[in-house]
Order: sequence, then C-alpha cells, then structure tokens
Amino acid sequence: MKLNGRKWLAGVALASALALAACGGGSGGTGGGGEGGASSVNVSTAGEALQFAPANLTAKPGDVKITFKNGSSAQKHNWVLVKGGDDVAAKVDEEGVAAGDAKGYLPDDKANILANTKLVDGGATDSVTAKLDAGTY
Repeated sequence: MKLNGRKWLAGVALASALALAACGGGSGGTGGGGEGGASSVNVSTAGEALQFAPANLTAKPGDVKITFKNGSSAQKHNWVLVKGGDDVAAKVDEEGVAAGDAKGYLPDDKANILANTKLVDGGATDSVTAKLDAGTY
C-alpha cells in the first residue's frame, strides 16, 4: 500500500491516497509485519509544516496498523484515510473543519472515511487498524 500525504488545512490531517499493491506488495521501509501479521506503518506531521512525513507509506493489503504521531508543538491534529481522490478528501476536510474541535474535526457523514485516529495533542501518538483491500484510496 502506498499512502500519499496531503497538506493539512485548519489543523486537520487527511490522507488523500492509499495504494495497496494487488500482489501483496512490500513494506517499502516504512512498515512491516506487525501484530498478528498485520502490516504496520508510521506517519507524523513534519513539525509545524502542515504536511505528512514521510510523504509515501507502503504496506501489504489486509489489516494495516497506522500509527500517527503529531509532530506539531502547537496544534492538535488527526489522521484520516478516505476512500476516493483529492476531491473526496477536500470535501471531508471542509466538513471536518465545519464540525470543529468538539467533533474531532470529523464530519457527521463518515461514509467516505475508512479509518481515522483521534485528535491528538502535539507530541502525542494514536494508532488505528483498518482492513484494506488492494487498491487506491
């Protein structure tokens, strides 16, 4: 799987694309076998730059544990995996910003959200596991 990072808007982190290798791809150096055979990948904010680091993540299809570390010292952030392209990610972002902090910057309609971490303080970490088929998200 390949995760392409997306710029953050108004303190909300969105992952815009996730590609799982149809043949079971490798970990690409950012993840590997995790608990119970799940792939494990790590992503964080690049300090205050409002970007993900690394920009690309790779894992095998199936259960994927994504660990997100908020590298910001000033803002809360979360990490959201959406199904669809940049247009879907932008809509989820816009609706999440409108929902605000009280709702974790997540929209009421979560139909396009495959996985998300909690909203975490600067320096904090949260993990989420999602069962993902081969493909692009």
